Amino acid sequence: MKRTERRQLKENELATGLSRFVRWAKKHEKKFMAIALGLVVLLALGISVKLLRDYQKSREAGYLSQVLTLKAELAQKPENLARLEELSRKRSYGRIASLVLATYYLEKNDLDKAEQVLSAVKDRGRDLVHYQILDLYAQVQVRRGNYDRAIEIYRQIEKEKPGDYPLDVVLFRLAEAYEKKGSNDQALSLYRELQSSYQNTYYGYQAAMKMMKLETAR
Repeated sequence: MKRTERRQLKENELATGLSRFVRWAKKHEKKFMAIALGLVVLLALGISVKLLRDYQKSREAGYLSQVLTLKAELAQKPENLARLEELSRKRSYGRIASLVLATYYLEKNDLDKAEQVLSAVKDRGRDLVHYQILDLYAQVQVRRGNYDRAIEIYRQIEKEKPGDYPLDVVLFRLAEAYEKKGSNDQALSLYRELQSSYQNTYYGYQAAMKMMKLETAR
């Protein structure tokens, strides 16, 4: 077969193939339109979700700034306390206000109010704020002398291993709870673990100091 004939044959095959594809595409035109529309909707939905997340982050940052400002100005503006209590009851970002409010009550050694505020929000979510609330709630229990309850909370956090919350903080406060309870062997074990695994951190250093103190007192 001559070269020109082979080329003509290939061109005919290509034309036939294209013709078949065009006929097939026209037949399924409605399906193509539906798929294309679906992709556009999915793309628009993805963009909307991202914009919504960014908007929520900006709102959360603004809310946090507002709460911290109210807390910082409490000494000069006692009326801010009522505003903080109001914000703590809101469902959306109320946990942040609750955390700040409970911190204020703990500073004032008002354990009843601190525990009341934290109890209302301590079982919500599984994020950084949640573990901060649990930590503060356990600190309230330590202040009350409810060491077993505090130990239970810190063990719960340790078991869950939250990526958002530093484990050395949890272990150090757990060790302190054991120490205050009088369980020095458990406390020493945790201080040693901290000193070994977190020796270059603040709590690793503090654990080393605590460990020396307990071992000297033996």
